[in-house]
Amino acid sequence: MSARTIVFFGGYDPAYPRNAIIRKGCRRIGVDIVECRVDPRRKVTTRYPLLLREFARSVPRGRAPIFVPDFRHKDVPLARFLAGVTGRRVVFDPLVSRFETRVLDRGDAAAGSAQAAHNRNIDRLSMRLADLVLADTDAHAAFFRREFGLPAGKVRTLRLGFEDDLFPEAPPRALSGRFEVLFYGSFLPLHGVGTILSAAALLSGKGFRFTIVGDGQTRDEADRLATSIPSAEIEMPGQVPVGRLRDLIRDSDAVLGIFGTTAKARMVVPNKVYQGLASGRPLVTADTPAIREIFAPGTDLLTVPAGDHRALAEALLRLKGDPGLARELAQRGGGLVRRDYNPAGVAERLVSILDEEGLW
Repeated sequence: MSARTIVFFGGYDPAYPRNAIIRKGCRRIGVDIVECRVDPRRKVTTRYPLLLREFARSVPRGRAPIFVPDFRHKDVPLARFLAGVTGRRVVFDPLVSRFETRVLDRGDAAAGSAQAAHNRNIDRLSMRLADLVLADTDAHAAFFRREFGLPAGKVRTLRLGFEDDLFPEAPPRALSGRFEVLFYGSFLPLHGVGTILSAAALLSGKGFRFTIVGDGQTRDEADRLATSIPSAEIEMPGQVPVGRLRDLIRDSDAVLGIFGTTAKARMVVPNKVYQGLASGRPLVTADTPAIREIFAPGTDLLTVPAGDHRALAEALLRLKGDPGLARELAQRGGGLVRRDYNPAGVAERLVSILDEEGLW
């Protein structure tokens, strides 16, 4: 095993963008990846025995840190045990907390409920058991420290990025009579799909077409709002494979980020922001503390107040009426993302953090 090896551990999805970016980037810069993975659909009672067997079978001796990827909070206790008996350290990359997702964004658990307390306890335990916790933004890192009582030095920021093999830069789209606007996501409250549809209604008859890809929690509400918009001006095809998504980005004039007003929306920079900019398209999203950590509004992208459909409509009218501005935003924002947030760049930042924390 080389001096630079990371053990990916748990019931994680290797194709999820965060995991794929880090693993691809590590391999590009010469960091070895050992996969200790089982099916994420398995319950803890069957997942833990299989992970123990897989660890014994596939993980060589050494001090390579155990890296528990996003959403795998319940796999951290086993990682902590294995780290203790093999002399390793545990790095947890939760991406989000269960409490913020269920209580602060989706709202399917009331703040004072037993379910909220249960999820908060899972967050707190998993993050405290880890030697290092990664966050995707400084805003998220501050939330983790404050909400779960973590020491300041225990949380470091590793921003998302994009998969450059899946989202290459596309040439500018030839101007046409219709301005194509694309959103894609899982219809979470933080996405603010209702704001997008209300903006589309304001722009009806003004030469716009909206394609809204995906499905999820707020889809029924979105379908009701869409009935006020002529069918020629909006398409909602549901989920599409990544190849089709790449084509839709290429065929768009602008890509949308998120516009929700939840607490979580203020702390994240979603994959679609990096992917849309990397693909060479101007992007409009809500003005949040997390966005301003990375991007300069008006220079790298356009921002509007969260939940403000009128401001979103005005921003899209501005892009449609000023192709030069749209081109400049795509060039500057896209150049920033392609330079600093490609897989190798993300992996180099991770290695730097692990070096600084002495976790090898």
